[in-house]
Amino acid sequence: METVHQQDMLRATLTSQEEERNRLGTELHDGVGALLSTIKMNLQVSQRTKSLETVPEVIEHLTEAIGLVRTISHEMMPIVLKKYGLQRAIADLFEKINKGDKITASITSWEEFEREEVDNLMIYRIIQELTNNCLKHANASEIKLSCKIAGDNAKIIFSDNGIGFPNEVLEKSEGIGLWNISNRAQTVSSDVFFTNNESGGASVELRINLSTKAKTETS
Repeated sequence: METVHQQDMLRATLTSQEEERNRLGTELHDGVGALLSTIKMNLQVSQRTKSLETVPEVIEHLTEAIGLVRTISHEMMPIVLKKYGLQRAIADLFEKINKGDKITASITSWEEFEREEVDNLMIYRIIQELTNNCLKHANASEIKLSCKIAGDNAKIIFSDNGIGFPNEVLEKSEGIGLWNISNRAQTVSSDVFFTNNESGGASVELRINLSTKAKTETS
């Protein structure tokens, strides 16, 4: 049963990674690729007519293409994470969420801890996936995140005031999202616990063992 569970988790992780690659490929092809094709046509027109009339349009398309490349690269490895660390990167993620009018996200408290950059990226991806799952399924109006150091552990608690996890999900950890989160947690020497709050909503506790160096690879 344990072997089957591990295989299911690996399959779910690979599926999630493949979906992410497909999404990025689509954005590059349909977004950046289309803009570069338009730029090429405009330049060909300029070359043929020996006119500079298309230059403003070329500059506009180039600016848009640069913006798309920055967005995609930011998603792959957030610049703010690399420069300023995990807390700032999560705060930046939450700021983007707060620009909408459906849900608010906040870091209520945060005690710093040190991990390697690749570990911080994995933890960031976990928070990002929890946030995305909440936005898609929880019907919540509020997300709260905290981090507290307790002995050799850093305890990151993600909670919302939504509808909570279905019982079958809690009992069997079903769903690609939860499998992927559990698998990512293992790679950074962490345990993850999914619960429903008595007052409503769901909580996810990521318990990171600070005394053990994680064996991770950037995904």
